[in-house]
Amino acid sequence: MGITLWIVEKGNSRWKLGVFREGEISYVKKLNVGEELRNNHLPEEKVDLIFLTGSGKWSQDDFDLLQLRTKSKIIEFKHGDRHPLKTEVSNPGSLGTDRVANIFAIQSGVLNDKLESKACKTWMIIDVGTCVTMDVIHNGKHLGGSISPGISMRIKSMNVGTASLPEIKKETWSKSTPFSGTTVGISTEDAMIKGACDGISAEVLGRCMVLNRELGVKNGVGVVITGGDSSFLELGQVKPKFADSNLTLKGYYALFPHIQRFIDES
Repeated sequence: MGITLWIVEKGNSRWKLGVFREGEISYVKKLNVGEELRNNHLPEEKVDLIFLTGSGKWSQDDFDLLQLRTKSKIIEFKHGDRHPLKTEVSNPGSLGTDRVANIFAIQSGVLNDKLESKACKTWMIIDVGTCVTMDVIHNGKHLGGSISPGISMRIKSMNVGTASLPEIKKETWSKSTPFSGTTVGISTEDAMIKGACDGISAEVLGRCMVLNRELGVKNGVGVVITGGDSSFLELGQVKPKFADSNLTLKGYYALFPHIQRFIDES
């Protein structure tokens, strides 16, 4: 697409704005959802179209700001909307928009420059954010996935659900280094952080082992990692693996012409 496209995603905990010029991502801005979207967060350059999406709830003020600031056409992609995934899930419309974007990024060849050189035909996409989503693609088809609590949610639930475990703010646990010499904590706080962060890493490794057995994979299960908290995973035993912090935005870009066509057809 020879246009300038803004992809604006509102998730559960973060906003993301990605600017694509002539098919290449040129600008990314991230905000916490609690921050109000303002004019000074938006690039000054001219934009042809805006793709508005995400699992978070949009306010009319958000929509109006984008419309007035850019005077560009806004295309919306919401939970439940039609999409072009090849998937075996029973209700494709139930997939969150971020999961759809991650899966389609792989199916549409966004990472072909990295993945084609590998013999691996089975990939697991790990998105570590408010929740941890794991989606499996085998021979180009999405088989399904899993959703579990993210790091913040795991740590918070231990404090809320017990009488004596402490509250640990993200400013504290985010300083922890994955598998920093040992997988056991030497204090209550450290043990909680280890349990949450390293527990997710162990969950991913365990799923890779099960998928190898269930699918009879010859060349192993590859892992593609994304999400705001993905840096806290340690997956040293998994090969091949790739990390792409902009995978979801790239997937939305690949989805955009299909969503636009579906809207035009309706």
